[in-house]
Amino acid sequence: MIRKLLASITVLILAVISACPVAARGETAIVSKGAAVVSSGSSIVSSGSSIVSSGPSIVYAKISLKKSKISLYPYQTLRLSVKCGKGRKSKLTWTVADKKIARVSAKGNVRALYPGTTKITVKSAHGGTATATVTVRTPDMKKTVYLTFDDGPGSRVTPKLLKVLRDSGVKATFFIVGSMAKGHEDLLRQMVADGHTLAIHTYTHDFKKIYSSKSAYLSDFYKTKKLIEDATGVSPKYFRFPGGGNNHYLSSSLRSQLLKALHKEGFTAIDWNAGTSDAASTYYSESTLIRNGKTSHWGKGPIILLQHDSNAKYHTPAVTKALIQYYRSKGYTFANLDHYYGPELCFKK
Repeated sequence: MIRKLLASITVLILAVISACPVAARGETAIVSKGAAVVSSGSSIVSSGSSIVSSGPSIVYAKISLKKSKISLYPYQTLRLSVKCGKGRKSKLTWTVADKKIARVSAKGNVRALYPGTTKITVKSAHGGTATATVTVRTPDMKKTVYLTFDDGPGSRVTPKLLKVLRDSGVKATFFIVGSMAKGHEDLLRQMVADGHTLAIHTYTHDFKKIYSSKSAYLSDFYKTKKLIEDATGVSPKYFRFPGGGNNHYLSSSLRSQLLKALHKEGFTAIDWNAGTSDAASTYYSESTLIRNGKTSHWGKGPIILLQHDSNAKYHTPAVTKALIQYYRSKGYTFANLDHYYGPELCFKK
């Protein structure tokens, strides 16, 4: 009698397994002696009560993106929407091919960073895949002003200047002199917190010393780099030769050697093509400095405007405020060098 009962159960189990092709669905079958339980989707067979329950088989969703091609300017954002087919919703994973061009969050929010083209891929936990092409376009820099400030920070001038920039919603670039920043690292941290770019302008700003040899300049240069990194965690990538790339202390040969060495380390030299001439005289009136800032631009590219924020340049905050108002009235926008996409600008002899 027991043998007949076991034979009947075995036949029933084999019949259920044949009716539910588990392996084809990528699911698992469990057979347990005594309880004789078989699981396939929602089908359950129990030898104890001989109950059979059959539910719908699971079809995992196919996925696609509503937009397969998107175009953005640097630092614009867009959320990519995923379309799912019928079936159980699956966890999604996002990846981007080139993180220098764009980033993507776990929720599919894309942030454009630098001009170029890259691919963003979304995958479901069960194998569905979709891809979008992201093109980050180069903005029109002809109507952009890059405010740059040398020789600081100045403990009396820089805080006032940062307030003007903060109130105006403008980001700028500060070419740091290490000896001025020593003891005022809080100002460097405030610059970073406000979204400004930190760049290198050597440690001593002593022309005779730094331009005496390649090693003298680089030693001074990297001392400032370390100070900035230690204070803020930011690694600068732009620099400006004190006096610009063409000055009486910097020979053509030394200039070439320094550029070659610093280019290998990923640094870019940026001089200027406009300025208030505040370096020429401390005694220029505020109105003269503003006029110079409005009229001194040369060339057809963006305006890279030179000013100074050392303590001797006490007019800088007010002049900067006036120039921001003027250029905005002419349809210009403002950016820091982290958003600069043009060629290196370094004066030649």
